[in-house]
Amino acid sequence: MPYQLSAPPSIATSQAAEVTVVVRVSTNNDQAPAVAARVLDAVRTAVNLPGTTLTVSVPQARTAESGELRILPLARRVFHRDGPVELTRMEFDLLLHLARRPGQVHLRTSLLTDLWGLPDGVETRTLDVHVRRLRRKLGPAAELITTVRGVGYRMDGAERVIIED
Repeated sequence: MPYQLSAPPSIATSQAAEVTVVVRVSTNNDQAPAVAARVLDAVRTAVNLPGTTLTVSVPQARTAESGELRILPLARRVFHRDGPVELTRMEFDLLLHLARRPGQVHLRTSLLTDLWGLPDGVETRTLDVHVRRLRRKLGPAAELITTVRGVGYRMDGAERVIIED
C-alpha cells in the first residue's frame, strides 16, 4: 500500500517533503485486510503532526483469477488462465526475471550475463531463440514481452501477471 506524506507549503519553513512508504502484506489466509488496517492506523498515529497531509492509496488486491499469467517461482510452474505452460529452465528464468522487473528495459548483454553467465560483449542469438520459444508457449500472453529494437526486452502489462511467492 503506497502512502504519501507531504507537508503543505504554508508551513513556516516553506519546505515540502514527500515520502512514499510501501508496505507489502502477504499472508496465507484472509487476515491481510486486518493487518493492512493495523499498519494504516500505526502510520496515521506516527504521522500525527500539525500541517501534515496523509494520503493513502490502497491498490485492489489481485487474485489468481484476475491474472492472465501466474508464475509460481518456488514450484517453477507457470499457468496461463489456469492451464499449465511447460517451460525449460532457461525460459522460466527469463520469464521470471522480466516479470519481477516490469516496465524496465533489459539490455541483451545484461540478460546474457545475468541468466546465462556469459561475459559482457559476447554476441549470440541464443537469447532471441529463447524469447521466440517462450512467446510461442505463452500463446496470447506473448504480447507481454516487448522487443525494444537494438536494445533488449521489456515485460509490459504487469497487471496481467501474478507472481505467487
